[in-house]
This record gives sequence, C-alpha cells and structure tokens, in this order.
Amino acid sequence: MRFLYIPLALILSFSSALYALDTPTGRTILTVTGAIKTTNSDQGAIFDMAMLNALPRHSVATHNLWTEGLNTYEGFAAADLLKLLGNKGNVLQVTALNDYMTEIPVSDFIEQGAIFATHQNGKRMSVRNLGPMMVIYPFDSNENVRSDIYYSRSIWQIKHIKSIITTE
Repeated sequence: MRFLYIPLALILSFSSALYALDTPTGRTILTVTGAIKTTNSDQGAIFDMAMLNALPRHSVATHNLWTEGLNTYEGFAAADLLKLLGNKGNVLQVTALNDYMTEIPVSDFIEQGAIFATHQNGKRMSVRNLGPMMVIYPFDSNENVRSDIYYSRSIWQIKHIKSIITTE
C-alpha cells in the first residue's frame, strides 16, 4: 500500500483559504454576490452585524439631504470588504430592502471617500433610521459629490451588493 505524503503546511494553507470568511452567527444583514472569489454560503458571502463591525472602521462627518444637522457616520470602507472577498468587479449594484437599486463605481469609495455606514452619531442605524447600512459620501468636505449623481448613489437600508465587471 502506498501513502501520499502531503506537507501539513500545505493542508493548513488550503483549508484556511477555503474557510477564510467566517459564517455569521447572528441574523444576516448583508449578502454579497457576483465577481468575488471568497464566499461562505451558497448565496455568496453573507454577513451579520458582528462581521461587518469587525472590518476596519472609518467615519464621515457631514450634512446630507435626509437628516437634520451635522451627523457623524461610522462604518467600513468598500475597499476593505472587497479585498476580503477577492473582488474582481469595478461596479457595485447595491440593492435596498425596498428593492431600489443603484450602481456605484468602486472608484467612488476610493476617490470620493464614500463609506458603508452602519452607525450614526455613535448609534447603530435601525431600518427606521436609514439602516442597517447606507452609503454616505463626505458632502461637506468634498464639493465634487454635491450633485444628483452622488445623491442617487447614497442608498440606504442596504441588503445586497453585487459586484459586476463592466467594460466602461
């Protein structure tokens, strides 16, 4: 009988690549599909709030058209999420709980400073208050984003992100 020798380091690196994304233990808040390499379910990559909160945190303090006064939004950068998922797309189709959908170039999150906010003024965003997550741009500090194009991309009550590859 012959035995196949496989170095333990190779087995461990292969198995950790397969399970690089944890499985949510809480209620699923976000599903990401499309041009991504890393998933944790048959639906794609699913996240609960604890998993989203574990991503590096970023904040944006700004006024906007939907809330009164200056608000500080905290959440995660798309770049961190997309790196974790092995993203290959250049556009994100973002869908809300009411099925409103908008397309956002990945470059908006890098060049324009947009984030996926999960907290407003230190409190977790509820569905009643534009949550559980929304795209927010730094409207006060970046005059380039004060236009209908970026206002329409400021989607709230996000439930799904699909990464797509476009030729544009």
